[in-house]
Amino acid sequence: MVLARIQKVPLKIWEHKKKSAVAVGLLYWAGSWVERRFRNSRLRALYAAEALKFGEQPISAEDRCRRVLVLANVHANERSSYDDFKENALPLLHLAGLQVNIIKAESEAQLEALAAAVDHEEADALYVVGGDATIGKVLTGMLRKRENVILPIGVFPAGYDNLTLKRLVPEVFRQEEDIRAQCESAMALVENIRRPVRPFKVEIDGSVEKPIFSIGDVGAGWFRHIEDRRKKLWYFGRLKRRWAYGWEMLKRSPEQMEVQIDWEEYCSGCNKCREAPPSVIVPWRWWHMFTGAPRFVHDQPKKDFSGIVNENCGLTHSTTATGSELILSGVQENDDERMRLRMRVGGTGSRLDTIREGWKRAAADLVHESNTENFYAADVFGRAFQFQFNRIPEFVRRLYVSSDATKEEVEEGKTRFNIRALDNKIEFFLPNRLRFDATV
Repeated sequence: MVLARIQKVPLKIWEHKKKSAVAVGLLYWAGSWVERRFRNSRLRALYAAEALKFGEQPISAEDRCRRVLVLANVHANERSSYDDFKENALPLLHLAGLQVNIIKAESEAQLEALAAAVDHEEADALYVVGGDATIGKVLTGMLRKRENVILPIGVFPAGYDNLTLKRLVPEVFRQEEDIRAQCESAMALVENIRRPVRPFKVEIDGSVEKPIFSIGDVGAGWFRHIEDRRKKLWYFGRLKRRWAYGWEMLKRSPEQMEVQIDWEEYCSGCNKCREAPPSVIVPWRWWHMFTGAPRFVHDQPKKDFSGIVNENCGLTHSTTATGSELILSGVQENDDERMRLRMRVGGTGSRLDTIREGWKRAAADLVHESNTENFYAADVFGRAFQFQFNRIPEFVRRLYVSSDATKEEVEEGKTRFNIRALDNKIEFFLPNRLRFDATV
């Protein structure tokens, strides 16, 4: 009798195809969820053991615990970012013996104001919970008030795309939905793994908006517009990017932009653009009779550029480029080298080409740029850029800085953008590897 019932199972499944398909889908989802929960629990335990090694190290009674100020954007990534931080990073900071103070920001204006008020007397390090726009707001708040950032900064990857971190450390932050990147960001702070990063400044002529500072990118055009729209299509799951490209190109044709670009040639440093390091004279004191005359000293050893000549330093060039995408980002190949700015403009005005390129990026998990050879018709490097749009379609009249759209719309032939790489060094806590395999 049992055997007869078993033989009827395929027939029952076929008679209730819809219910069976839903049941299989639910079982698959439940199995994946359970497997992911067990895997993440094992990874958290491994990272907790690593952090505990630092927490168990004795310190002198005269020393104090490192103080970390956490600035959390509770609205980042649909409000789920702060929960991820509490689950994956905050326990590691506590286990490592750090003194953690948390401030939650309810708006971008509040976040910027809090960053501007941060002082080195209150904390030894700053830990930012948020994505690309959050990092940009924090840097803008700090650099508008002072010339240099006074605290090293760590970043918890809580954004939608985390393009800034993917560009800085792609081998760690490329994988999405992986808690290892979140744990590694906290461990970089615990282990004091630092890397200097240089920002750039964005100014808009005739705008009431103050200068914007960023270590991310600047973008405009159809691809950035579609990638921004896809965030609302969460119900399509993994197919949302492909659907967004197909649906947007079905509704409208990607008219090309025309950009007038002026740029200043890049110079790594010469006697024209780098001043000689200032010398400080130590005042004479009575004990110098025994120790010798006071000497000229520097706060830190600095390279002398007085003997380096570069005839091309400061030269400017102009060109006009057309395309469906504009992207500008910083390139810093060496920690001690000046940052170069790279501007690219390209893409055709074909709907089919735009869909094909968008689907190719989705397959390669690329959001911020194309890996197609000869996609960009204009590709130039420089120290500073000035550009304006002679022609730009109505639906894409926005410039995105650190994945955040500027408040004012771009006006054809009027709105002019000035972007310059800065020599300031900002210390970031950035991991350099994933220490555990995802299959542990």
